[in-house]
Amino acid sequence: MSGRAARQVFALGLALLGWAVVGQPSLPWLLVCYAAALGLLGLPSAQRLLAAGTPAQLLGLSLLMAAPGVSFAWRSRCELAEAESLHGLWSHGADRLRLQLTPAIAPPLVTADRPQSFFVYAPGATRADLQLGQAVKPLTGQALGEGLFRVDYDPRRDGKPQPTDGTLHATVTTDRERVTRELRSVTPLAHPRWLALSPDGLRAAAVSSETDELIVIARGAPLRRIPVHDGPSDCVFLDDSHVAVSHEHGTALDLVALDATAGPTRTELERGQLHLALDPQRSLLAVALAGDPGSVVLVDAHTLQIQQRIVLDSPPDWLAFGPDDGTLIVSTRAPASLRRLRRSPSGYVQDASLPLRRPAVTLARSFDGSQLFFAATDYDPGAGSQLGNHFVQDQVLTLEVASMRVSARLLTARRSARQSKPGDQDRGASPMGLFHGADGALLIAFAGSDEVWRLARGASDPEIVDLASWPLHAPHGVTQLTDGTMVVSSPSQGTLGLLPPDAREPTTLRLTPDDAALLASNRAAIQRRVGERGFYEATRSGISCQSCHMHGDSDEAAYNLGDHRLIPTLGVRGLLQTSPYLRDGSYPQLADLDDVAQTLYRGYLRSQRARGETLQAYIEALPRRHNTSQPRDLTRERRGLRAFFAAHCPSCHAPPAFTNLGKLPMQLLFPDEAAHLPESEPLDTPSLLSVGASAPYLNDGRARTLQEVLGKHNARNLHGDTRSLSAEERADLVFFLGSL
Repeated sequence: MSGRAARQVFALGLALLGWAVVGQPSLPWLLVCYAAALGLLGLPSAQRLLAAGTPAQLLGLSLLMAAPGVSFAWRSRCELAEAESLHGLWSHGADRLRLQLTPAIAPPLVTADRPQSFFVYAPGATRADLQLGQAVKPLTGQALGEGLFRVDYDPRRDGKPQPTDGTLHATVTTDRERVTRELRSVTPLAHPRWLALSPDGLRAAAVSSETDELIVIARGAPLRRIPVHDGPSDCVFLDDSHVAVSHEHGTALDLVALDATAGPTRTELERGQLHLALDPQRSLLAVALAGDPGSVVLVDAHTLQIQQRIVLDSPPDWLAFGPDDGTLIVSTRAPASLRRLRRSPSGYVQDASLPLRRPAVTLARSFDGSQLFFAATDYDPGAGSQLGNHFVQDQVLTLEVASMRVSARLLTARRSARQSKPGDQDRGASPMGLFHGADGALLIAFAGSDEVWRLARGASDPEIVDLASWPLHAPHGVTQLTDGTMVVSSPSQGTLGLLPPDAREPTTLRLTPDDAALLASNRAAIQRRVGERGFYEATRSGISCQSCHMHGDSDEAAYNLGDHRLIPTLGVRGLLQTSPYLRDGSYPQLADLDDVAQTLYRGYLRSQRARGETLQAYIEALPRRHNTSQPRDLTRERRGLRAFFAAHCPSCHAPPAFTNLGKLPMQLLFPDEAAHLPESEPLDTPSLLSVGASAPYLNDGRARTLQEVLGKHNARNLHGDTRSLSAEERADLVFFLGSL
């Protein structure tokens, strides 16, 4: 080592020592210390010291002086990254590199519980085949043009991914090369959600969409797990021994005979089946169907033959019959409402509706059908939009079916003696399950505060069962057997709880390994489990992630985010490797969103290590939504892709993820809207995957349709060159976007 090099190394070691002494985790302070070290070494006494030592001696002394500084840099790495805007730089760079290294694949998540599509971008290739590890059969890509290929994968048909959780090595084979890419494999555990009760009150049932099964519970009897079709979404007892099961990913409506050994009887409907409702006479079954605009199908409960299809102007969510089979209540998210359908000579038609400020989170029929109970995060029909920042006011409301008016309102969020500040809440957060029994008592399961309330008829104060110390966290479903036993479901824990009226402790029935077993065998699964509980858990201010992002989707409502401007909620599915996050790209990693809860919303009553990291693990494992309302049309999709390139959309929305993971100033794309804002606002470039199922659009939701994005809200032709496209080309472009 030359004398000049030794002097520089010595100066750096001295600077690091000084930096550790100063204790300021920022690069400017390190530069100050380095300049000070150079100044000290310029003194005559320091120069004589340097001249007296050998290069080896100076190197050893430099390393000794640097050690405290290196240790300080490691201890304060988070503060340093925050101060210098380096936080998330590595992960963001890795995300961008994965998309730019062609052939590239998106999305990077492979889930074992549902059909999914992948896009392979291989410019110049004429074919692209995909091998998702060794356990899945080879998949052939469908050429869309411009080097883009779509690969359809169905785990039930093509094989489950291996490994079940972790890094999966996928092989892309084109006519030009063969490359390996790393994807993430996720195999969800069983998730029992809402509960159905048999007419005799001796059995309860739930479905697990993740494991394609119907679960039947009876006190004193073994737990039964019955395989059904793909993605069961709801179930209802047609009689004491027959259960109907709807499916979101499959096309079958299953009829399961509990006392028979044969498999389910199936009737073909279509994909996107959601909630079910059975009329009081148990002769008519209503099935909610997702789509654009959505519909309700009425099926004969004995033959499963379709009786009528009711087309709505908005996708339905929850369903419940009134006091007879001539009245059906349907909840919708956008717009948030409850709608009454009445039977007429020509079929069921809507005759009344109740507008809601926020959608019904859950809904239950009263025992006689004269009332409905529903939970919401806000309700005030006489007021305008709520401008409180992320305003959430959990409540359960009573709807009189005859008048379609709210007759009672129970604000559930409450305080207890465990509070530390005024306004803190730890009871009654995120009501998720409702059940009204023959005795007039209302049962409410609260996912945000790990509890169940029993509100007796005419009582003002509920009986509260605290589930926090049991593996029944974030309960979703609740019902009551004839003998008074309460049944509770916990999707995140994969458990069902039986709470007899004479018992102090619940009996838990496990569908999945317990925490200790998962910790030893599957660290990814335990991280997701802990993160899922955190997603539903309420902060001290009574707000949870679930409050707005219902089960990972959008509640289709608009919230003020601090600047008195209402902005619609985004879904949080399909976010793996798409950093940065939020509309302005202000959060480099999903784990950073925990800072909002810990500061703005006063944190949590329950202490948990690495809360942000486990929340990120859960959200990253949520697969993107499919647009089930649009059929495949390869010819039209190819025309739409050509229009996509002709309008220069790939400059920002580059395939295969249809984003460049960059940010642009708002005034560059939407100068008229930016002019109304107090300061310049950056816009994160969103992925267009699943864009057909994520209306409304643009940063403030001002575009209700993709047609409006390309036309009405691109008058200056800055958001893609859509002006150069013909009307037919724009229509093909919209169709292509809906196919992603």
